[in-house]
Amino acid sequence: MRLQGKAALVTGAAGGIGLAVVRRFAAEGARVTAVDADAERLRAAVAGIDSVIPVIADVGDSASVDAAFAAHTGACGRLDVLVTAAGISGTRGTGWEVGDTVIDDTVNDIENIDDAEFLRVLNVNLVGTFYCLRAAVRIMRPQGQGGSIITISSVGALVNFPLPLPYPASKAGVLGLTRAAAARLAPDNIRVNAVAPGATETDMLPPEGAPLREAAFALQPIKRAASPAEMANTILFLASDEAAFFTGQTISPNGGAHM
Repeated sequence: MRLQGKAALVTGAAGGIGLAVVRRFAAEGARVTAVDADAERLRAAVAGIDSVIPVIADVGDSASVDAAFAAHTGACGRLDVLVTAAGISGTRGTGWEVGDTVIDDTVNDIENIDDAEFLRVLNVNLVGTFYCLRAAVRIMRPQGQGGSIITISSVGALVNFPLPLPYPASKAGVLGLTRAAAARLAPDNIRVNAVAPGATETDMLPPEGAPLREAAFALQPIKRAASPAEMANTILFLASDEAAFFTGQTISPNGGAHM
């Protein structure tokens, strides 16, 4: 078991990649605090997994984040791994085009994105990641035994991808945050790396037959979506001692959409 004896905290844990990570970490021997804003969905998702502690928190609120980390240390006593999987896609952005064809005319033009929408996405995806990273460092540094922080970005931060505008902007910010934190935390043996998933079978991916889904696959040599479990495999590697020489890196499992 690659995480035997480790204590981990995972945000966005009620579904998608976050839930897959919770399940995989628990199977690998970790005690896991599963954090999400949706109380009912979270408790149902982790029911029956003895080594998982559900904690309700909003990552976009610093006090809520701090309370979640306090609950984690109260239950586990230490923190070895953080995974920041909480994220939202937003509902407004640019119409995405292939040639002369607009493949999603339900997505608004840039000039129609209002302040609240743009800030809402940044607050969860980027600011929320910072709040969690900061809270983790406040625990990991005094422990003096290092740790692993894995942020979740997106292939949309690396290449043009059919996504609402605020989303890739926020996820590009996560990559900058990851690199800067990795440089500053290396002396403390705290590794900080990012995973930038490609199209993954979660609530954010449009259903079968949707134009945006087909447009995403058109960019990939591997013509399918990844499963959340496939993303969890990469995240597990970065969390484990096998990745001891990795920091400040971005690993992007994306089916070849970005090479």
